[in-house]
Amino acid sequence: MEPSRMRAGDADRQRVVERLGRNLAEGRLTVGEYDERAARAHAAVHLDELPPLLADLPAEPPPARRAPGPPAWAPRAAVAVLVAMVLVWSVVALVHGAPPVLALLLLVVFLRHRRWSRRW
Repeated sequence: MEPSRMRAGDADRQRVVERLGRNLAEGRLTVGEYDERAARAHAAVHLDELPPLLADLPAEPPPARRAPGPPAWAPRAAVAVLVAMVLVWSVVALVHGAPPVLALLLLVVFLRHRRWSRRW
């Protein structure tokens, strides 16, 4: 059996009716044209009966792409860098006798900033 003579399913008919409805809402069809085409779509038995109902209407636009967010590894990388910096500061503090308070203060500021920036 050739593909165009395959029987149309409810989902096929519903997709056509939904697309007709979007075109009605956008002003490309009158209510009378919509009613006629929707009735023909619901009465369609074969798949090749559906495309003519949409032939004079614009094609569906592709779905909008979402803007890419930060990669999944970004938070872990930030924590790894922070831990490495604290370790280096601790070693420097032990060798040179500087208090490690500065490293802890910077850690607190960094963590607070990350929490605050997530709210926005």
